[in-house]
Amino acid sequence: MSLANLYRCTLLSLALCGAACVSAADSRISLRDDSGQVLTLAQPARRVISLAPSLTEMLYEAGGGDRLVGAVEYSDYPPAALKIERIGNNQRLDLERIAALKPDLVLVWFHGNALREVEKLRTLGIPMFYLEPHHIADIPGTLLRIGQLLGSEAQAQQAAERFRQRHDKLRATYAGRKPLRVFYQIAEKPLMTINDQQIISDVIGLCGGINVFGKEPMLVPQISTESVVSANPDVIVSASMGSSGEQGARRAMNEPRMENWLQFGSLNAVRNRQLWMVPGDQISRHGPRILDAAQAMCTALDAARQGK
Repeated sequence: MSLANLYRCTLLSLALCGAACVSAADSRISLRDDSGQVLTLAQPARRVISLAPSLTEMLYEAGGGDRLVGAVEYSDYPPAALKIERIGNNQRLDLERIAALKPDLVLVWFHGNALREVEKLRTLGIPMFYLEPHHIADIPGTLLRIGQLLGSEAQAQQAAERFRQRHDKLRATYAGRKPLRVFYQIAEKPLMTINDQQIISDVIGLCGGINVFGKEPMLVPQISTESVVSANPDVIVSASMGSSGEQGARRAMNEPRMENWLQFGSLNAVRNRQLWMVPGDQISRHGPRILDAAQAMCTALDAARQGK
C-alpha cells in the first residue's frame, strides 16, 4: 500500500472513531492561511507537525504544545520541543516518518520550506496551513489562527495580547530616536542582506534604524562589498550562529564573520566601532521571541547614538 493510501486509511479510521463524540457541525473550523487558501477542519487538530522552528515556538505559545507530534531540526525552544520527534529539515522531509505519526495538521513555513518537499508532502493528503508573518504586527494574528486551529483560543488570545503590549511599549520607548543607517549582514560569503519586506528590517525600524538596502527588490539580496562601502552605514549588525539561549547584543569587532569590514576604516560603523551581534535564534525566527531580538537591536543602536 502506498504512503498516501496508508495515511488516508489511518485518517478514515480516526474520523470514524471520533464521530460518536464530536459533532462536525459544532466544531468545524475554516481559516485563510498566508498563501490565500482556506483550510477547513472538521474539528480542532489533535496531532500537529511543524515545519519550522518559529512555528514550533508559536504553537507552544498559543497553547498547543501537547498537540505537537513532529518537528523539523533546530526546533529547540521552548526546551520541551527538544523531546519532539524530528521529521527532517526545511530542505528535506522524512515522508515515511510523517505518515507514521498520523498528523491531522501540518503547519508550513510559506516560502521557508523547500517547495519540492512540500509538494511531495501534499500527496499524502494531510491538511496543511501556510504561515509567514512579514511584520512584527502580524505575529499576534498568527498566534490567534494557530490557537483556532488547535482549539486553544483562550491561551492564544492571552499570548497575542502580551505580545501586542510589549510591542507597543518598545515602539513608544524608541519613537523619535535619532535615525541611524544600518547594514544587516545575513551571510558573509556570498554577502547577503535583507530588504524592507523582511521582518528583520521591521525590527531595525522599530529601533529607529534605516535599512540601507531596504529598497532592494529581492527579499534577501546578494550584494557587493563595494555597495556596502558606498552606503556607508552607521552601524553593522549580524546574528550570532547557534546562539540558542544567548541574550542581548554584543559588540562584534573581533568576530570572524565581521572582520572583513575592519579594513574599511572610512566606514562610519568601523571608525566608531559600531559592529554588533544579536542572538540569531531570536531574530531569525518570526515568533514571540523576536521582541527579545528587537530589544537587543535597540540596545545596540542606542549605544551607537551615544558613541559607546
